[in-house]
Amino acid sequence: MKTEKSAWILYIELMIYAILVGLVIYVLLRPVYYVAQMGTVAVSAVIISAILWTGGDPKLSPGRKPQEVSKIVLLDDDGERVKEWLIKGETSVLIGKKSDQGEVDIDLTDCEYASLVSPEHAVLNRVGAEWYIEDAESYSGTGIRKAGRSDANRLIAEEPVRVGAGDMIFIANTRLLIK
Repeated sequence: MKTEKSAWILYIELMIYAILVGLVIYVLLRPVYYVAQMGTVAVSAVIISAILWTGGDPKLSPGRKPQEVSKIVLLDDDGERVKEWLIKGETSVLIGKKSDQGEVDIDLTDCEYASLVSPEHAVLNRVGAEWYIEDAESYSGTGIRKAGRSDANRLIAEEPVRVGAGDMIFIANTRLLIK
């Protein structure tokens, strides 16, 4: 999977590579006892570059595919599975509450915090193998907590955010786990 890098990360990588080239030239022109010191610095620079290249996420390292998303699981306050929806093969999934205006794919009408869920609260869209979530201008907002993180971020209406297996979606106070 190829991820786009921001300009500043590319700039930092170029600086690291320039430093490495400089170190190699320096080591070749110095006495032998400097080689061990410069070797340590060079190895550290390569490791930092690798971390920046993968974004610090070993799941996104080159050659490793992200886990395929196949279902959404509704969790209760204790983290126990209440209900699940299969989304494998779908291209778009509407999350909300069924109403007179229409149906939704993930119906949260019967969940504990249903009064905080909008009829059309959020939408998941698949582009290729990747899924994106957007808040659909809901009343109480949509949040996302990335897998392995402890902080959650509130989505801005109609600005898609990439999601994957292990991420947690917050629809008001309702928790949906992406699997």
